[in-house]
Amino acid sequence: MTAFRGATATDAGRVRSSNQDLAFATEELLAVADGMGGHVGGEVAARIALDTLRHAFGESRDASGLIGATNEANRAVFELSERDPQLRGMGTTLTAAAIIRPGRKLRLVVTNVGDSRAYLLSGTSFSQLTEDHSLVEEMVRHGELTAAEAAVHPHRHVLTRALGIDRTVSVDSWELDPVPGSRLLLCSDGLTNEVTDHDIAAVLTTAADPEHAASQLVELALEHGGSDNVTVVVADLDDTLPDPSGPQRRGRGVVGERHSPATSLPGEARERTVAPRPRRDRAERVLSVRVVLFVLAFVGVLGGAAGFVGWYVRASWFVGVDRGHVAVFRGRPGGFLWFHPEVVSASQYTLAQVFPPNVPALESGMLEPSLTDAERIVAALGNEHHSLALPSVDTSSALGVAGTTTSLPPVTTTTAAKRRSPTTTTQAPTTTTTTSTTNAPAPGTGATPGAPTPVNAIPPPATTSTNATAPSSTATTPPTSTTTTAPTSTTAPPAPPAT
Repeated sequence: MTAFRGATATDAGRVRSSNQDLAFATEELLAVADGMGGHVGGEVAARIALDTLRHAFGESRDASGLIGATNEANRAVFELSERDPQLRGMGTTLTAAAIIRPGRKLRLVVTNVGDSRAYLLSGTSFSQLTEDHSLVEEMVRHGELTAAEAAVHPHRHVLTRALGIDRTVSVDSWELDPVPGSRLLLCSDGLTNEVTDHDIAAVLTTAADPEHAASQLVELALEHGGSDNVTVVVADLDDTLPDPSGPQRRGRGVVGERHSPATSLPGEARERTVAPRPRRDRAERVLSVRVVLFVLAFVGVLGGAAGFVGWYVRASWFVGVDRGHVAVFRGRPGGFLWFHPEVVSASQYTLAQVFPPNVPALESGMLEPSLTDAERIVAALGNEHHSLALPSVDTSSALGVAGTTTSLPPVTTTTAAKRRSPTTTTQAPTTTTTTSTTNAPAPGTGATPGAPTPVNAIPPPATTSTNATAPSSTATTPPTSTTTTAPTSTTAPPAPPAT
């Protein structure tokens, strides 16, 4: 009859002073539990879980019976922690394997809650049967971490499922067709945290029997550091054992009754030379998947919001002033949150060269939709500067102020004596320079309002005849000059004849 021929080994490790791991092996049932919850609570949780599991499976030896026995163990640990304040928060992992016989068929059933593991060596094939219920393993399964990254992750001890934390628990289970001669390993994380799967497979392959295999695995974990309690159960599927009858019998290597040379009783500390290091209580490691997912979602939302704000700010451009020069900036004027604007390019134009009405907008920051638009603004300000730098024009012409200058040359008159000598009158041409036109007529000219005053007009020469008896004389009229400013322009009348 096919049954387990198993052995167990356990050790507190090189760091911890107490051992909260427990295990047992019978011909039909194997189990290992890794307790948590302090020096007392962890050991109590592990022992209650194993005792309840063994008793409940003895009443129903099938696949559903093993799953139900695991649920019963969870309720027992949880209810005790609720009744006893000193044990509040205690819990344990639990990995179990059983041989069942539905009808005449032989089956191997494995159940698991937590991060303890079950491995199967069948011929040359070595495989891990269980999946860890830990935060890092969840991330590995979702592709967020590699196995190498998970091995050194600072949160690799955080569990997402364990017995005794809630009134109900989800139990993973597997059914396999056992192959006689196969070797089964159940272990706590004290082994897998220190020893690689390759080295574990090597020990299971070369060890002559389960006792030697269990002892070598514990020693190997201690050689690699032994930072945690180490517990293993190794069992061969042996088809030469007699058919078990009556109540379930205890197998060899049951922890608490028989141990390999490398083991110690639960709670018994072995002398070590390495000083103990502080270690967090494993009860703090247990988190629900819902809480973990909420935290990850919250962090993701914050990260997404920060990324959007950064994109929004860095996609903004404005023209401003940097150290007295017109410059193009990337960002928002004055900055936004922790994002400060950065200078992309500075021009040669100073603030003093900017057209004054544009200075306030430039100092506040002129937002533009793109870098190209911002550079166009700088170019426009430069063109404006060059336009303002042209030579200035006569402001009097711009304001419509005109000046009129009228110059009269000297008028010379020659008068004959008493005898009717011919009279000679000489008058130089009169030159009038006019720079504007006015509609106001000159007084006494009889000009028509609105008639334009001719430019450079030469009045007709004046001729005067006089029959005086006095001797002939020559009279000279000094030049006459009249300057008139708009809006009225006056043309001086011809000089009166000399008497």
